[in-house]
Amino acid sequence: MTTQTRIQIQNITKQFGDLEVLKGINLTVNQGDVISIIGSSGSGKSTLLRCINRLETFDGGDILIDETSLKDLDSKALNTKVGIVFQSFNLFNNMTVLENCIKPQTIVLGRSTEEAERKSLDLLDKVGMLAFKDKHVLQLSGGQKQRVAIARALAMDPEVLLFDEPTSALDPEMVGEVLEVMKSLTLEGLTMVIVTHEMAFAKDVSDTVYFMDGGVVLESGTPDQLFNNPQQKRTQEFLSRFRQQGAQI
Repeated sequence: MTTQTRIQIQNITKQFGDLEVLKGINLTVNQGDVISIIGSSGSGKSTLLRCINRLETFDGGDILIDETSLKDLDSKALNTKVGIVFQSFNLFNNMTVLENCIKPQTIVLGRSTEEAERKSLDLLDKVGMLAFKDKHVLQLSGGQKQRVAIARALAMDPEVLLFDEPTSALDPEMVGEVLEVMKSLTLEGLTMVIVTHEMAFAKDVSDTVYFMDGGVVLESGTPDQLFNNPQQKRTQEFLSRFRQQGAQI
């Protein structure tokens, strides 16, 4: 059976002024893959993720979504293929939890309010937030907000879901509840690309881990290869720093 390629990143480059942030990135995401991208702050991880969802423009190369260039996809087509969960939640603070999940479906997908509500209730139940459906976002903890953000992204039925450091804005005790939801999604076969500092989580759930440094993919491999037998000195230094901080890898 042929594996379907969802995303092909082909020699992507990106500059902010004189700063070259991405220096020719190549990466392939197949159907059902769980890919983690790790590296120090400023290595280009989040910029790469934002390029996939066209939140940033890239200067050179191309990104293909289901074999169609990102440049040729309209916004609706892109939003139904690729979803994103941000570190800062990006929820509508003036709406309830349920309204946050319904609104994008009716606007972007043209679903009826009734259909969007049914979908939203199912997904809020899945992420453990159904009991909070009528609460306003400002009444929620960070971990609760992020679980709502995941439900909202899933409501768009994306083929690929991107996570941009989804736990970095959370208090440590709230990190686990979000990672647990994400782990359950990997078990359902959802295609995911995760930028994360949660090394143990990346090791546990990923098919492939990419280590970025200075705007390039310095090393990639299975979690066992990358975490237990890194080949590049820079990768070894990065991982040893996490171990020194007491992180379990």
